[in-house]
Amino acid sequence: MKKQNTYIYSLLVLLVFVGCDDFLGDNVDPNKELYENLEPADLLPTSIDYTASAHFNIAINVCQYSQQLASYFSPGPDTQEEIQIAGGWSNIYLQALPDIQTLDELASQRGSTSYQGIAKVLKATNLGLATDNWGDVPATTATLGEEDFTPSFEPQQAVYTEINTLLDDAISLLQQSDTSGLSVGEDDLIYGGDLTKWLKTAYYLKAKYALHTTEVDQAAAVTAVLANLPNAFTSNSDDYQLVYNTRNFNPWNSGVVLPNNTGNLSVLLSDQLVSLMDGTQYPFTTVDMDPRLPLFATLKSTETVYTGAINGSAGAAQLDPRVGATADLGADDYYSAQTAPLVLGSYAEVKFMQAEALFLQNGGTTTSIGGSAAAYSAYLEGIEANMDKMGIASAEKDAYLTDASVAVGAGNLTLGLIMREKFIATFLNPESFVDERRYDFDPDVFAGLELPVDHNAILNGQWARRAQYPSSEQTRNGDEVEQVMQPISVGVWWDQD
Repeated sequence: MKKQNTYIYSLLVLLVFVGCDDFLGDNVDPNKELYENLEPADLLPTSIDYTASAHFNIAINVCQYSQQLASYFSPGPDTQEEIQIAGGWSNIYLQALPDIQTLDELASQRGSTSYQGIAKVLKATNLGLATDNWGDVPATTATLGEEDFTPSFEPQQAVYTEINTLLDDAISLLQQSDTSGLSVGEDDLIYGGDLTKWLKTAYYLKAKYALHTTEVDQAAAVTAVLANLPNAFTSNSDDYQLVYNTRNFNPWNSGVVLPNNTGNLSVLLSDQLVSLMDGTQYPFTTVDMDPRLPLFATLKSTETVYTGAINGSAGAAQLDPRVGATADLGADDYYSAQTAPLVLGSYAEVKFMQAEALFLQNGGTTTSIGGSAAAYSAYLEGIEANMDKMGIASAEKDAYLTDASVAVGAGNLTLGLIMREKFIATFLNPESFVDERRYDFDPDVFAGLELPVDHNAILNGQWARRAQYPSSEQTRNGDEVEQVMQPISVGVWWDQD
């Protein structure tokens, strides 16, 4: 069994990697092998898979808060009830971070700068997922194991400092020549051993976490974003994603599509998202709808028009509960097929980050009209990149890009247009919830955004802005949790409103 360096209840848990042989290839299962027999290549696949699982478990909850998704039931995340996301917490703290810690240790012992650099990128990814959704979390104390079974929760600002240190270290390590004799290969389920892409990912993450702090210090945030993006993704081939296979299904397929098809309903597309793509919020002039919409969702049988569910209405397209929404996540859709990619970061997102940063640098505000030529170009390039990634035909792509609702010219660019397209391009990504919090759920930025019907009365008309710590953590590490617990209507450190 692997070295016991895991967090809190790790000694009681046997981590089982489903479909391990298929993903691991010739590598051993690290959970069934002695620590001294392990190699870094044995820990990398599980580290990646648990990271992707954490992303899914968090996204299926907070994307209901951000209204990319709606629920078939009320109350719940859809009505902004308190969410604890216990699955995401355990993915991060019981599975991903312990394996990443062991990966980092083994890589250090063998002098492999390549594996060390990747480990630090993955650790930064997981800490970012944790702190952006729970606020103060264990970071440097998270994997001390027997040294500390009740780790302290560090302030989010300190966690962000740790994330940036990890990424700076990763950049330094990935730029070095690895003389260990170890070679990253098929065990790297994301990039197949291409270290230049891991280096770009580190820069992408530095830019992303800098952008999160626009409410703390906008000028510094914008400067950091624009300084790091030139070294980040330069094409769709750089995207930070895990592609699944017919043995290991994409979790949106196994966790949503398959249950929905057997009557165990969970989530479907939100009216908020569909209204940005069908011409409701931004009327089209020459196209009928965004050509990506049919790849996002599958129509229910006999239906011909895509309608999302109004959040809080238990799956209704209108406030009349007899009228059901039609847009479900489907078995053949781009993001929810068995072999679909789970996208943690993309080139399209990079372009929208660039467009936003340039728009703000040019003096743009939530209500101002007009941006620089560079911001407008990045905005269009982001749309094109996302459409190319999804395989939209050139004629459909060109028609959308030249529609008057999209091709507004630099003089008419708004933050709302940029964030509309980013909201679409980051479908099923917790980043949508980050962006809405950064702009205080402003309908000038997110057209049509309103509190859900049947909204959680305890919030007194306020938006939910964070997850609550899981009850298991409150029980096992209660003294530490009690010091940092906040109502879900209270923003995290970078959410200043």
